[in-house]
Amino acid sequence: MPIGATIPERADDQVFARSLAYMGLTPGEPIREQPVNVVFVGSCTNGRLSDLRAAATVLRGRKIASGVQMLVVPGSQQVKRDAEAEGLDRIFIDAGAEWRESGCSMCLGMNGDLVPKGHYAVSTSNRNFEGRQGVGARTLLASPLTAAASAVRGRVTDPRELL
Repeated sequence: MPIGATIPERADDQVFARSLAYMGLTPGEPIREQPVNVVFVGSCTNGRLSDLRAAATVLRGRKIASGVQMLVVPGSQQVKRDAEAEGLDRIFIDAGAEWRESGCSMCLGMNGDLVPKGHYAVSTSNRNFEGRQGVGARTLLASPLTAAASAVRGRVTDPRELL
């Protein structure tokens, strides 16, 4: 769903209605401006060096919004080393994000990296089914650019506003 779109109406689709209820969303509501509590960038999906560079372009010289937790997890140890050699880790840390070891992490709620129940996460993971990032977690999938912009603003944000 494009960032500028609104939640569609699907009158006779009970699965869709259940999904909206779980997410706390209603038809006609814009996805943009939705509050964000947690941002996750990385893991094997969207944890390539190019993805980390993209997120860093948004975060460079900025801070993540108050009350937002951001985790950045490189897709491999090689990507982590390369990112650190370029100074990307410092950009994330200086912005207030957590720079992590490579691995699965919050992508599937491993190692205690969970989104609290009822909280919204913008995640670069490739799936967002119920409970994937924590019981009751509400996950919105996004690109690394959108995730980083959303971390800065504390709400779902079109990254073009910050580039």
